[in-house]
Amino acid sequence: MKLQFIMEKVKIIEVGPRDGLQNIQTFVPTDKKIQFIKKLAVCGFQEIQIGSFVAPRAIAQFRNIKDVVQGVKSLKGVVLSALIPNERGAQEAIACGIKKLIFFFSVSSEHNCRNVKQTPQESIKELQRICRSYLPDRSIILRVDLATAFGCPFAGNITTAAVLRMVEKVAACGIQEITLCDTVGFGNPRMVEEKFSACRRRFPKIAFGAHFHNTRGLALANTLRAYETGIRSFDAAVGGLGGCPYAPGSSGNVATEEMVFLFESMGIKTGVDLKKLLDVCLFLHKTLPQAKLASSLYLAGLPSRKDKL
Repeated sequence: MKLQFIMEKVKIIEVGPRDGLQNIQTFVPTDKKIQFIKKLAVCGFQEIQIGSFVAPRAIAQFRNIKDVVQGVKSLKGVVLSALIPNERGAQEAIACGIKKLIFFFSVSSEHNCRNVKQTPQESIKELQRICRSYLPDRSIILRVDLATAFGCPFAGNITTAAVLRMVEKVAACGIQEITLCDTVGFGNPRMVEEKFSACRRRFPKIAFGAHFHNTRGLALANTLRAYETGIRSFDAAVGGLGGCPYAPGSSGNVATEEMVFLFESMGIKTGVDLKKLLDVCLFLHKTLPQAKLASSLYLAGLPSRKDKL
């Protein structure tokens, strides 16, 4: 790893209130979600994904998303973003005051049809409509997440060529932020390097980000390799919460506190207060016992030593 990489700051986007809660079967009340987001906001995150504007029949957990937005939209110093699957979701999010939208679809046709009831080509057309409607408004930021970029539970391997084709279609819409998602934890460091290197070579003007799940225990290894490849934006969920409801066997995201610990212990600044973040883990453990935390750092605690992270 080149020396200059070590001193470059990373951006960690907290997705716990969205990806972290979407797999929890028990409905989390509005006040608990608001409290969760507010506790995260004081940890120093630049951006927090606060939920999804999806049909309640698809993910019932977010049927109170509009009330949640009302409870947190006054927060200062942090971008509040939300996931959208279609133009209707974009309309509802913007009407609530959300300025950063995360549009998602899968590279895998099989997964996309199960997840959003569309083919990837139909999702691209949906994205084009959203871009025509909202990108002219410079106050609105639109990011695209490509799910199953590292493998699909139904189709298996996803080639780098397939990812590049989808990135090309997304870039043609005028999108400047694209995140590659390891939806079911099939990725490994070699695969991560290959796909991100190819994307950055082919599309140097796109800001690429990474979204890793720890289903098979490689999320932190993949995070480090993505960083070495030049990626500086990472999604993570406090406590290692999360998973895709439409991907069998999918478990939680890389734990935010473990990602912060990894980077900070290497001298790579995140801007996130690790002790406050561990307090959020404790809050989740006490108030949402149904949300099983999969964080080794939370269980073990910080190392006992005089030097500070």
